[in-house]
Amino acid sequence: MDLQSPKSSRNTPTAEGMLTPKEFAKAQKVSLSWLAKARKRGDGPPFVRFGRSVRYFPMRRPQ
Repeated sequence: MDLQSPKSSRNTPTAEGMLTPKEFAKAQKVSLSWLAKARKRGDGPPFVRFGRSVRYFPMRRPQ
């Protein structure tokens, strides 16, 4: 019998090590407003929702 929950997965992201919108905006030199609009349009950087919280994957800024 498998004791692991069917909803849990090893590939499920966690909030640890991820950036808040404010941290991400500062690191990528974009505004919070731009991030919110990009999320709504669906063309912004990849993000994950944890309930009402939004977290971004850390990214390196292109040179």
